[in-house]
Amino acid sequence: MFTTPKEGASTVEPPPADADAVSGSEPRRLHHRRILAVVNPVAGPRGSQRAVKDLVDRADKLGIDVGVVETRPDLNGEQAVASKTGDYDCYLALGGDGTVMEVAEAAMKNKVPMAVLPRGTANAVAWHFGLPFDVPRALKVAVEGRRVEIDVARTADRDFLLVAGLGYDAHVITDATRELKRRFGFLAYLYAALKNLGRRPYSFRVRLDGEKPFRVRGASAVITNIGTLAGNIRLVRNVSPVDGRLDLIVVAPASFGAFFRLVFFGMLGRLQEDPRVRYYQASHIRVECRPNGPLEVDGNVIEGSHRDLEVKVMPRALTIMVPPEGMWKVPWMPDVPWSPSLPKNMRPEGP
Repeated sequence: MFTTPKEGASTVEPPPADADAVSGSEPRRLHHRRILAVVNPVAGPRGSQRAVKDLVDRADKLGIDVGVVETRPDLNGEQAVASKTGDYDCYLALGGDGTVMEVAEAAMKNKVPMAVLPRGTANAVAWHFGLPFDVPRALKVAVEGRRVEIDVARTADRDFLLVAGLGYDAHVITDATRELKRRFGFLAYLYAALKNLGRRPYSFRVRLDGEKPFRVRGASAVITNIGTLAGNIRLVRNVSPVDGRLDLIVVAPASFGAFFRLVFFGMLGRLQEDPRVRYYQASHIRVECRPNGPLEVDGNVIEGSHRDLEVKVMPRALTIMVPPEGMWKVPWMPDVPWSPSLPKNMRPEGP
């Protein structure tokens, strides 16, 4: 069921050369002609209808066929893809990180690359890969971008791209309600984080890659695949979705003052330097929690109290479209043409 990373395997698939290209010339960029846009109509502070109309109009002028399907409470992104007939060479997720993961499931199953037009609150996947937030450039990435094969994390009953956590972080996500996020955006999470500082800590029993288990005390145990938050904040700089490994961060209980110290280190990408933080890496991580605690996966709180969390990595399981080199970015966007953690020697040459 699970695969293991191949030693020395490249994490980027360069675009194939066009059949009409002259021998010895640089290959052309990928050019997707049939794109399925999967839209979450309630994602983000504003609706996505204007963005969808703009997308379809621009695609039509370029001769690109764009199909559109919307998610509903009874139809998630993966199911929405399955409900749409026709062959598509790229899926475009319009929504937040939850929608992105749902569409990613369909992309992995059908072996189709996925692009993203961010429309959520955090949009962590978009920030990590430097994906544009506007329709014209997002369409350009979907049509002409480059492919990057990234890892996906798998639990017993679901996959995720970002994080899964037991304890404090799940409490925070629960209290950052949709109404608070609609009114205050990402600040809703700060309010919820401060509200939950006094919660009782947990005892975690950790096993890494089948080795001897050990115990560590903390407020939260978080397993990450992509460790980026909104605003291009990367809690731990060497968290990478292209290394065939997962990262475990255990944060000890923090006082009000210590919380802001943790935030400061996190904003610098140096969270592991705080003495209250324990940091580990492995391709297979199991965490048992005492007492049972709440669980969140990619920002979605899983109902009930949970005793354990077990995650394995699926190396290079998903192909995602990233901006072509040289794409202009507005000043507030990160200058990241590739995954920020992707080594330079793994980046293909040419457009």
